[in-house]
Amino acid sequence: MTDTVDNKPWYKHPWLWFLIAIPVVSVTLSFTMLFVALNHKDSEVEGDWRKNKKAIQENFNRENYASALSINALLSVNGNQLTVKISSPYPLDKDALPKQLNVIFSHPTHENKDLRLVLNQQNNGDYQTTIGQEISGRYYLDVNTTVWRLKETIEMPLVAPLTIKPLALDI
Repeated sequence: MTDTVDNKPWYKHPWLWFLIAIPVVSVTLSFTMLFVALNHKDSEVEGDWRKNKKAIQENFNRENYASALSINALLSVNGNQLTVKISSPYPLDKDALPKQLNVIFSHPTHENKDLRLVLNQQNNGDYQTTIGQEISGRYYLDVNTTVWRLKETIEMPLVAPLTIKPLALDI
């Protein structure tokens, strides 16, 4: 039996390069992931959130206000005209029926498809605005003022007027 000694230089051994490649690939992928994370940040979360010590909680006061007064919104789209009619079996004050109403269409996956609209109150009490772009697909709809908010998941374009009702009262 003879032991053969491999007299090749170190850089000609393939297993050495394989072992060197593992940490090099890991470090390269780590820096790539860091670059992607820094340049493509997540969008902000919609809603009324507050921090209470170490817990993060959503504030449902505006949803509870809408539920307590049974505020409904009838949403209709005619061409590029968006109309919202607010109704309630109870009398609503000027805070609940302000001069402007916020309507937010949030796309579940593409932030660039989100649409924020401010609707102005008309003489008949309805709120109207013109939509500058065509919206289609699934959206999270948020109709709100400073004192109440209605939320719904909708499919656009609307084929018929849609009534948005408040969430159940959180007691």
